[in-house]
Parts: sequence; C-alpha cells; structure tokens
Amino acid sequence: MDKGLIENSFKNILRSLNENGNVNNEVIEETPKRMADLYEDIFSGLKKNPLNVLKRTFLIEVENSNIIIEKNIYFHSICEHHLLPFFGELAIGYIPNGKIVGFGDIVKVVEILSKRPQLQERLVDEIATTIFQGLKCKGVCVFMEAEHLCMTMRGVKQKGAKIITVSSKGIFENIENRKEFLTLIRG
Repeated sequence: MDKGLIENSFKNILRSLNENGNVNNEVIEETPKRMADLYEDIFSGLKKNPLNVLKRTFLIEVENSNIIIEKNIYFHSICEHHLLPFFGELAIGYIPNGKIVGFGDIVKVVEILSKRPQLQERLVDEIATTIFQGLKCKGVCVFMEAEHLCMTMRGVKQKGAKIITVSSKGIFENIENRKEFLTLIRG
C-alpha cells in the first residue's frame, strides 16, 4: 500500500473542500497522514492469507454430525462501492471431519477477510470457503447481518435497515441441515 499516495490524495480532497475557507487548516493539517494510517489498518487484510490462520488444528473424535457454532461475532468492513463502513454480527457453524480449530482462529479469519474493500455478498462467501477449505470440514454455514452506512448516510437513508446474507458449503448445502443451523443460531 502506498501511504504517500493516499496522503496526497486526501490533501487534494481537503483542498477541494476548502474552496470557501470554511475548513480550519490547523485542525485538518495532520488529517491526510491520519487517513493514510487508517487505510493501512482498515485494509490490512489485503496483505494476509486467511488460510494461514487455520493451519494449527486439533484432532478430535466426535460424532460425525456434531455441529460447532460460534455466534455473535462482531465485524466491520468497508463497502467497495462508496468506501463507507458496513458492520454487524455473524454466526458460523461447521461440522468437523476429525479436526477442529480454536474459536479465536475463526474470528481471525473474519477479521482478515473483512479488512479489505468488500461486498457483503462476497465476504460471507469468502469466510465460508476459507473455513471449508482450511479445515476440510464436512460442511460450513455462515449467517451475516449488517448495516451499511451507504444506505444510512446517503441514497435511501434507511437508518437501521439490515442486510442478511448466508453462505453454505458441503453438507449445509442441504436445505434441512441449513435450517437446523439457522434455528440453532436464532436460539
């Protein structure tokens, strides 16, 4: 990531906003640098491979149909259409194939993939695919609910509207298995 290019771009944006002199230069003097630092952080997932997080697994003996669910995982990302945040919670369920992973590692996968310019529809599928491939599990299902500031702050201005997306892999592609997962997470 070229932080200097980002910083210069924000200097130009601020100059264009300050045509009438109504933006205090002293207050915004360091803003381009802060924005470059911010972009480095919020897009840090671009430099990481989420599959690497799932390399350390634990062998277990469980019944073939036991489902492991982690829910109420908070995430935030940046919509690539308007570069505005979207955020919410998600739930992930998977059926192991003899291996499990630490719950924190599942959250790390979410963090890496959400720290990229994203579409919610792609993000939910990338999370499911990464866990499915990384754990070689029998199936995975991801349920995501998010609020998009591009819908809240501009356009239709629908405060509190939520978008729900679901991605299923393996045995969760079967509608009955997916229904069981959705029932369990809604508790």
